[in-house]
Amino acid sequence: MGPQTHTLTVVDVVIVESAQIDAATRLGLRTLWDRAFGDRFSDDDAEHAYGGVHVLTRDGDRLISHASAVPRRIKFGEQQWRTAGYVEAVATDPERQGEGMGRRTMDKLQGEISSRWPVALLSTGRATGFYELLGWEKWRGLSYTQTTSGVVPDGDHGGLMILRLDPSVVPDLSVGVTCEDRPGDAW
Repeated sequence: MGPQTHTLTVVDVVIVESAQIDAATRLGLRTLWDRAFGDRFSDDDAEHAYGGVHVLTRDGDRLISHASAVPRRIKFGEQQWRTAGYVEAVATDPERQGEGMGRRTMDKLQGEISSRWPVALLSTGRATGFYELLGWEKWRGLSYTQTTSGVVPDGDHGGLMILRLDPSVVPDLSVGVTCEDRPGDAW
């Protein structure tokens, strides 16, 4: 069987707030995430994607790529808590990977991030190289979570990355970084 090919089509890339996403689109997103991540994507992961801005890429009625950014309170080193953009649920349909859809979706999302927050963070497993090509940097310091019982270390967190739209906000990537706890994965 030869390589799969797709007829070049005009895809539709839209930016929407979470409140604008209807039930059918939510269902389509869950289907996309399940196709892209399998059982590595929990109900908590899906909930984390909402509460901010989304970039949806469609080919006709089919969602083929998604990325969202939500506001999260983050503390860098000894600085005060600040609101940063936190990127969630970046996915491209496996049948459409390698076509530039993920990059196109993330480029649009980064434009939205730049108009809302001076810095953004994300946690990734295998895709650090993809994000580095988009201007993201690996976080070099330790990561922590603020829980109801205090601040707890997260251990080695090699997948944490930052996009510094204003580098003066976080000049040192080797300080500790703390997020507020939430259901599921804190980061």
